[in-house]
Amino acid sequence: MSLKTVFILNTIAAGFFALVCLFIPATMLSWYGVEFNDVTLLMTSFFGVGLLAVALVTFYLRNSELNADVKLVVLAIMISDIVGVIVAIWGQVSNIVNTLGWLTVIIYGFFAIALLSIYLKK
Repeated sequence: MSLKTVFILNTIAAGFFALVCLFIPATMLSWYGVEFNDVTLLMTSFFGVGLLAVALVTFYLRNSELNADVKLVVLAIMISDIVGVIVAIWGQVSNIVNTLGWLTVIIYGFFAIALLSIYLKK
């Protein structure tokens, strides 16, 4: 898969979840079966800010060549996605979220693998 394709897909996924977390955090939490209060709503909105940053970075770099600087961005997002897989699995095995949480594992895993394949290109 090309860098452009992965970055476009990442922009769409991160952008969608960013907007949901920012503008309707209660809906996002309810999808995952999480009981919420003011603190969890605020933290979900902050998570949306982080996702928005990733969506914007991948959007603005989608037409870039895979040079050394872009490779560092790929590495940073890949490491973040690997940590995301670990945290999402922890949420699942701890029964913090419902079965929709496995979708989060899949999304983070997909991007971690896709970005790894791009990072390893010469």
